[in-house]
Amino acid sequence: MIHYENYNPYWPETVIFWGAGTTEPLHMKTTNELGKMFQTLTEADKNLGEAIDQVIPEADEQVRSELKALLELIDSEFHGHEDEAIRVLDIPKDRAQHLQMLYDWNAVKLVIERCPRNRNHRFSLDDLYNLLDLHIQAHKGIEVEQRFITLDRLIAARRTLTMLTQLIHAIGYVELLHDSDTKALYHHYYEFATILAGRMREEGVQKAAKQISFDDRNFYLFSYAMISMNWDPILLWLIFNAHKEMNSAADCPKIGDPPQPMKLFNDLVHFIAVRKVDGRSPSAWFPMNETAVQQMNDSEYQTGRRIRIGKFYFPHGCHGFRQCPKCGKLTFYLGNEWCVDSPCLFPPQIIPSLSPRSPRSLEEKKAIDAGIFDAVQCTYCGTITESHHTAIAMQTHFKAIQPSFIQEIQNDMKVAIEHAQHIIFAGYSLPDDDFIDRIMLSARRKMDVEQVKCSVINFDQHAKEEWMYGEELNDFCRKYDRSSLASTCNRVAGIFGEANIRGYGAGFPNVFMKNGKADKDKVEEMMRMW
Repeated sequence: MIHYENYNPYWPETVIFWGAGTTEPLHMKTTNELGKMFQTLTEADKNLGEAIDQVIPEADEQVRSELKALLELIDSEFHGHEDEAIRVLDIPKDRAQHLQMLYDWNAVKLVIERCPRNRNHRFSLDDLYNLLDLHIQAHKGIEVEQRFITLDRLIAARRTLTMLTQLIHAIGYVELLHDSDTKALYHHYYEFATILAGRMREEGVQKAAKQISFDDRNFYLFSYAMISMNWDPILLWLIFNAHKEMNSAADCPKIGDPPQPMKLFNDLVHFIAVRKVDGRSPSAWFPMNETAVQQMNDSEYQTGRRIRIGKFYFPHGCHGFRQCPKCGKLTFYLGNEWCVDSPCLFPPQIIPSLSPRSPRSLEEKKAIDAGIFDAVQCTYCGTITESHHTAIAMQTHFKAIQPSFIQEIQNDMKVAIEHAQHIIFAGYSLPDDDFIDRIMLSARRKMDVEQVKCSVINFDQHAKEEWMYGEELNDFCRKYDRSSLASTCNRVAGIFGEANIRGYGAGFPNVFMKNGKADKDKVEEMMRMW
């Protein structure tokens, strides 16, 4: 008789949902803030300049002037008066016409008029995307105050919102680096990433001491996986830099026989070509994946290093993702220099002040000279990509068919969630529009009788700077039932049960800070299986 053994492949015990609340202290705009900004801009009428000053007062004067020129250029009400906008944007007329074909600010304003308002006369960005996607997926236009907006204009309006979201986050990142207090806080986030890297280094040394085979997932996979619900690449960049510094450190541990240095990398799940950060051409650098790690860690070969990798998911895409319109492949842009506060981390934007204008090839130079300041060359086939080729999924109940790489990321993420024993909701409120993630979590809850522990991190002014458990957390949620922390805890409790939740209401970065710096013990408390 053949004896069969159980096969239970290793997956990370801890999964972290990294939401907009984590980077809000760094002045990266949340979905709610983006909605308010768009409403202020669309209702500006003839006072667009004043509205721009109101929504991005921290941006320098030239950036504000260029944003105003861009919005006027792509507003059909201003067509015929483009000369000043073209001058400010420093683009030729054919580039201006191309932008007018791609984007439609006037259509955005009209569709926002159709959105319902709350008691404060504010509309929801979710409602805006739902309204757009409802009609786009039905292949029908929409009427607003006896004005019919055709399908092609709705598509252009949606494209405009995505472009502006990228632009506003890029502005936020630039200002993050220019404001001394925010930049200092940003470096505390880097300390947090460094502590995470240190934990994974210690973990690897401990597993090596137990003589776990280096090509076994139990050794080479980190015990945590990160799911970034944000579109910005900030956390990934900090972790990349923390790993790079630790990998090149003099005290990098050596494991195995003969001893070889243990290095830390990230697996982005899909086989993504990262545009080489410190290169002189648009050529690709491919991050580590499990195929490469198993070969590098094969005990029969002395490869000069042994590898551990951590899974990092972008289920909604990233501002750095560019999908080639010709070959369909994905290129990941992460700037032109290896440093934590890289000024060019975000891809080049449409307006000239937010483009480094540092071409790496003749093709990129020609594109920039033609006013395509957001040009990034595809690392596979060499085609020029622009901002509207950025692959990100927006908030909507009407989920369109995703690109294959987004689907692949979401499929792998689903398995990671199903195997997680500890799920951390870091600045992520599990909103209604993320119903796919809610379904994944509900499926995890029903998979087995083993209870999943959940940690909710959010900010509430009434909360103490400590973790709340059991009845203390229940009392807080009852007393401050309208708070973001209580709302998220109630959502999570509805899936996993009240007994399996703890909450922290002092938010980011307090959850990992002590005495003015990131603290190893506080990070350990956040990550531990309580």
